[in-house]
This record gives sequence, structure tokens and C-alpha cells, in this order.
Amino acid sequence: MTDTSVSLFFPRDNAWYRHLAGQIAGGFAGRDVRLSWHCGPLSEAEMLAWIKERGTRVIFDMNRPRSDLPCLPADIVHICWVVDFNGRPINDFHGSEITYLFGPKWLEKYPHHAFYRWFGPGACPKSYYPSVAAPTGRAAFVGHIPRPWRTEELARDISQSGPPLKFGEFLPHIEQALLEHRASLKVHEDYMRLLSDLASSVFGVELASDRTLAYDMTGRLIRLVNRRELLDALVDLNLPLDIYGPENWRDWPAYRDDYRRFLNDPGDMRAVYESSMNFHEGNGMHFRVVDCMASAGLIFVRKGEYDEKPGGIKTFFTPGEHYIEFDIDDLSDKVEFYRDNPGEADRIRNSAAREILNHHTWRHRVDSIFNDLKTIGYSSV
Repeated sequence: MTDTSVSLFFPRDNAWYRHLAGQIAGGFAGRDVRLSWHCGPLSEAEMLAWIKERGTRVIFDMNRPRSDLPCLPADIVHICWVVDFNGRPINDFHGSEITYLFGPKWLEKYPHHAFYRWFGPGACPKSYYPSVAAPTGRAAFVGHIPRPWRTEELARDISQSGPPLKFGEFLPHIEQALLEHRASLKVHEDYMRLLSDLASSVFGVELASDRTLAYDMTGRLIRLVNRRELLDALVDLNLPLDIYGPENWRDWPAYRDDYRRFLNDPGDMRAVYESSMNFHEGNGMHFRVVDCMASAGLIFVRKGEYDEKPGGIKTFFTPGEHYIEFDIDDLSDKVEFYRDNPGEADRIRNSAAREILNHHTWRHRVDSIFNDLKTIGYSSV
């Protein structure tokens, strides 16, 4: 690509997105491009002014499809990286010349015919790298948890037709259904179909159409169910446990005593990753997994049904070689083994760090973007 202007856009302006923007920008280093980036919401008019001022020809936009920007000039290539649906159906994400999907299971449900594929995070070698710090034997979880449901949220009437139905009455049924069916739930529409059928069969009501409610019953609730299942298991291990993330953790009595603080700086995260036994549930190829491996951290990743499919962690890394695969029922045994066999743990940690540096930095991810631009025939490549 010759002296082409590329702009990166991120949905919010906070420390995490600013660090991410800088790390992705580092992947463009040495290329003949003019790079700019912005964190935080921009109206369509503000974005048009931005790209006019900078002569932008390629946009990399996180969680915003081209269909949200109807006035975007047709000669600008728009790349949408879908990391979070934010309560929207997958059908909303269309119009972009390239669509990247963070979740491997989303690939099966993407309904549009433009270019799309899985795309995951890379590591920044300047931020995440091995050092000589010795592991402490402590367990660590780095991540978010939603707040407990507020009284007014539980009291919401979620019935659109039929008798009133409070969200709090429906909640135990939703949680049980998610535990039973989560392997088959891939996108927003799958969750809403399950919950609508449940409301109809158990309570005889039609669920209200409300975006906040839809997000609560899909993104927020499934995160709560999965996260609490893992954290409860970690608490039961009676290991020294350190939880890092937002202050929300203090609102949960079961985790309050193990909560430490929010990690605002990549250097602080690297120090935790490299010195701890780290635990992850969710998409295997997650930001924290890649960053932890790059830091030569020992990472335990919960087994998932999409691990061997495109974008799954097993298509890039090998359990027992780069990370430790676990399920809730064997977590205790695996933690005990690697705690008692530090040489094996060190072998995995170091192997993972080498693999990340050789194949999974942001430079590698940016290279793949350039290859995709060539594939779709972008003439300036």
C-alpha cells in the first residue's frame, strides 16, 4: 500500500481503548501509510470531517458497520471489526467491504455475502513480553463482571402482551435455560428466540421489544452466568486469589475480599500475568489470553465447543504446549498439577511467549488486513 491514509475508530474513549489503539497502530509501523485514530463516538458529520481533513482511504471501525454510515463516500474502503454486538442482531452488521468477526461461533450465523472472516487480537511486544519475574503461585482473574441486578431492574414488567411478568420472576428460568442450551447459542437472535419461547411456554406472555432488556438478557446475563461459574470454582479452590477489574466486583459479596483493583496500565497487567496462574472463560482467542501468553504467563482456558473451528484457540495453539485447557470438573486437579510441577508450567509459559512473538503480534494481524485488501481488489495495495 503506497502512502494511503488509514483511520482507526474505536467506540469509547477510555484507557483500555487508547492503549488498544496505540498497540494496533504499532502494527502499522514501517509501512508506507499515513495512520490516524480516534477513540470515542463520532457523529457521521464529524467522521466525514475527520476523513476529509486526513484524506482517509481505508477505515478500520470497531463495532460499527458501514450501514450505520449511509453518507460515507463510496470510494472509501470500510472495515468493520465486530467484537461486541451490544444487543444488536448480527443482521445489522452489513455494508462494509470487509467484516471481521471476533467470535468463532458467529461465523456460522453471518447472513451477508460480502467478504468476512474471523479476526482476533494480536499482542504488542513493547507492552507484553517475558521478564525474569518469578511466578508467585497465586491465582489471578483479570476482567469485567456486570453489577448485580438492581431492585428496579428486577421489578421491570417485561411482558408486551399477556399478564404482567417481572424480570425478577423470569430470571431463574432464564439462567437455567442458558446453562442448558448455551452450547447452541451463537448470536443475539438465538438468545432472544430461546427466551421468547420460554416466556411463552412458562408464563404465556410475549416479551417486550426493548434494546436495553434484550442486552440484559443476552450479553449481560450470559456473561454473568459464565463468569460466576468460573469465579465460584476458583473461590472453592482456597488458593490465594487476586481479582482485577472494575469496582463492580466489590458489589458481589462472594468476590469482594479477593478484589484488588483496576489495572489501568499494560505494564501492571503484564506484571500480574507473568507472576500468576491466570484463568479465562469465553472466546479462547481473547485479548487477555494473547496478552498473557505474550507475557509468558501461565493461562488456564476453559474448554469451548468452538475451540477447533476457524478462529478457535486450538487452530493456533496446543493444550499442554501453550496453554492449559480445563473444565470446571477437572480444574482443581489441573491447578494442583501445575502448582506442584513448576518446570512443566515454565515450559508452557515460555513456549506460548515464543509462539505469540513469531505468529500473533499486531504486526501479523495488520499483515493479514493488507492481504485481505488485496483479495477484495483494493487498487492502492
